[in-house]
This record gives sequence, C-alpha cells and structure tokens, in this order.
Amino acid sequence: MSDKSKYNTYTASFIGSIDTSGNASTDWTDVTSADVKNSMTGTAMSAGLIFTTVSARNTSTTASAFLKLRARDGAGDTTSAEFEIPALGAVAFEFKAVQGTPPSTFAYKKAAAGDEIIFQLGLEPATR
Repeated sequence: MSDKSKYNTYTASFIGSIDTSGNASTDWTDVTSADVKNSMTGTAMSAGLIFTTVSARNTSTTASAFLKLRARDGAGDTTSAEFEIPALGAVAFEFKAVQGTPPSTFAYKKAAAGDEIIFQLGLEPATR
C-alpha cells in the first residue's frame, strides 16, 4: 500500500467551461486552459493552468464521444483504450490527490460535426 500523504492535493481555484458546438471536427481536438471560459468573469482563462476536474456530457443521441486526459498524438489517433462517453452519457474525473501533476491538456473526439460535448472544468495554477 502506498503512502497517499506524500501526494499533492489539488482543488479548483477557477471554474469554467468550453463550447464545442462551433467545432465541426470529428478528429481529436486538444483543450488547454486558454480555451476555457471563466464562469466567474466571462473571459478566457490564463494559459498554463492545470485541470483539477474534468466533467463531460455527450449530447449526441446516437453516437459515443471520446476523451483522453492528455494531448492528442495526432488528429487521427485511435479511440481504443480511451474514455468513452456514451450517447447522452457523462463522465467526471477529479484529481484531488494524485501522484504527479494533473493534466494541462486534454483531448476530445466527437462522432459527428453537429454533436456537442458539454464540459465543466476546475483549474488551478500549475505551481503553487
């Protein structure tokens, strides 16, 4: 058993969301903090923040979307062994006490151009 007390504990200093409805791509799309709209101010978040929570809901009624908690390797990356968000389904990840650092980039893949994934995100500075 590992000693969890040696891991960093993360919270969310900022909360925000992204709008994927305008992205017609069905390839993997990277997201960084600069892509996130701050829900408190209405402005874009600063670059260089890390994600402490990632919640996603797929609004497609017919097809799954996919999520990876890192940057894409390429637009045509496979969906094998990535997190699936079923049609009308949702996933949520919290990085409260992790070994290492929470992600500063994640990627999503929609099934169809008109699909939307709704993200709610918690972020904080990478260094404290």
